[in-house]
Parts: sequence; structure tokens; C-alpha cells
Amino acid sequence: MRKLLSVAAGGMALLVSFCAFSADYLIDVRTPQEFSEGHLKGAINIEYQNILNGAEALNISKEQDTVRVYCRSGHRAGIALETLRQAGFRNVENLGGFEELAKTMPAE
Repeated sequence: MRKLLSVAAGGMALLVSFCAFSADYLIDVRTPQEFSEGHLKGAINIEYQNILNGAEALNISKEQDTVRVYCRSGHRAGIALETLRQAGFRNVENLGGFEELAKTMPAE
């Protein structure tokens, strides 16, 4: 995955491209309808029961990438977390419920 970094130097902005060795994925495991009613900024919607297919489609690395999941209350995110861990994903975190997260994180 390529990421871009903007660096200011001597009054002029330089665009530096570098290869990232890991990536962070924020995944909302609620239904598409729930997602459309509001979600965290930058989140990807993959329903919890489709989490493995979705992770494969995104080419998420089991060893290097960090996956953070959330839902309405944290329950479905917990199921998604366990599914990913059982499939060999190392860096998975359940962030809990959307309503609480939206109080401290940007939402759309």
C-alpha cells in the first residue's frame, strides 16, 4: 500500500511517497443501513458475518495490518474479532459501540 506524506521545507511543500509496511483498517461490522445512518470517519462497512471475505477482498495482511472493528454495542464486533483471530489475524481490536465512539472520534 502506498501512502503520501506532505512535508513542508523551506516554505515549499514537498510530496514524499513511501511504502508502508503495515496499514490500519477501521471496519464497521453493522448492517449497510446502520452504516448509512452514521459511521466513524474513514470506516469501511463489512457486516460481521462477512468479515473474512471482506478482509480477503481488501488484501489485509494477517501478520502486519491492524484491524479495528466496531458495531452498535460491541457484541457483533466481538464476534468479528474472534472470527478474524481464529483465521490467524494477529492485530485485531474491538473498539466497542458506535454511539460511545462517536462522542470522541469524528463521525460522518
